[in-house]
Amino acid sequence: MDTEQLKQFELLRHLSDEQLIVLIHNSETLRLGPGDSIVEAGSSDPFEYFLLAGELDLQDPATQSIKTIVAGSPDAQGPVAHKRPRAFHVRAHSNAQVLQVEREALKALLQEAPGDSFEVRRVLREEQPEDKQLLLDIYADLRNNKLVLPSLPEVAVRIRRMIDEGTNSAKKISQAVNTDPSIAAKLIKAANSPLFRGTKEFETSAQAIVRLGMQTTKQLVTTFTVKELFKANAPLLKQRMDSLWQHSIEIAAICYVLAKNVRGLDPDQGLLAGLLHDIGVVPILMYADQYPTLAEDAQQLEKTLRELKPELGSVILKRWGFNEEMVATATHSENWRYQHEGEADFADLVIVAHLHHLMLDEERMKKLSKVPAFRRLFPGENDPSILNGIMEQAKSQLEDTRQLLVA
Repeated sequence: MDTEQLKQFELLRHLSDEQLIVLIHNSETLRLGPGDSIVEAGSSDPFEYFLLAGELDLQDPATQSIKTIVAGSPDAQGPVAHKRPRAFHVRAHSNAQVLQVEREALKALLQEAPGDSFEVRRVLREEQPEDKQLLLDIYADLRNNKLVLPSLPEVAVRIRRMIDEGTNSAKKISQAVNTDPSIAAKLIKAANSPLFRGTKEFETSAQAIVRLGMQTTKQLVTTFTVKELFKANAPLLKQRMDSLWQHSIEIAAICYVLAKNVRGLDPDQGLLAGLLHDIGVVPILMYADQYPTLAEDAQQLEKTLRELKPELGSVILKRWGFNEEMVATATHSENWRYQHEGEADFADLVIVAHLHHLMLDEERMKKLSKVPAFRRLFPGENDPSILNGIMEQAKSQLEDTRQLLVA
């Protein structure tokens, strides 16, 4: 066995060559014949097992069903039957070789591993059984390019592409918008809303686009289509998805108003940043639908959401073609210590909007002055109550923004 052979395993490839050499010298290779057992269901032995060669059978004690995993296949790229206590009986299906590693020794090496990854952080955490299985499945699908991520609706993709490629014809953009009558209606309503209203009321999407401008049209079309992604079937998950949408609307409205008071931040982009900052929750709730226990356990579900949403949110926004600044809004929306060089960005905007939403009483608001994002948005300002003043003056604008997104 050499270090290159161990790098076939997703978890071990994060270790340096020196660490892999240490691992080899502190592990044991088990040589098994057909039927030989290495793990019993219900046990919590102190080892992790990696299939080097041959095939293993994983038998579910409840149903007696058997799954065979083959060395080198996607199913064999992680530790075998990792869940604690063990969920399966594991026996050799054929002649097999298995690397047996002490779990604590592996965790110690991973803590010193260069870089960072989903898989490393997963092994270093201790989750509840079904929560852990959800994480395993999401990570496995992400690793194998099978992760089911929400897709930005086609009308939004088309319009974003047209405008980004330089199309400045309101007629051409309106033709694309009109392929989705509900989006066209919402765009006209937005153009006639108090946020954008001019001297006369418009009746066509082309007129609305002229009033709104190309960039605002692009952001609003994306905003109006995103709501379609916030859907689930199980009652608790549907309730959580509805709650998520309402929360996203509130943060988006606050972001819009705050951006109007911060130099260099476009309010329409701020609106979209607020709406998308928790988009990473959507695929988790889609997966959780397949786990009845987790789908009915609100506390455990929230724990899973907190763990995974920043990473998945960034993956989604990258796949949708958003720039790194927008991606950062999903990654750092609840990172109150978020640091970066230069002027305030949209992640700062979302963080402060989030904290303002949470810290409504005066005593708690004082803590905002110590948050780096607040200091970047309002340089030289030591009194966070400035936010209350902004929100008070923009009450009608806040409500108009909420109404724009609720429709």
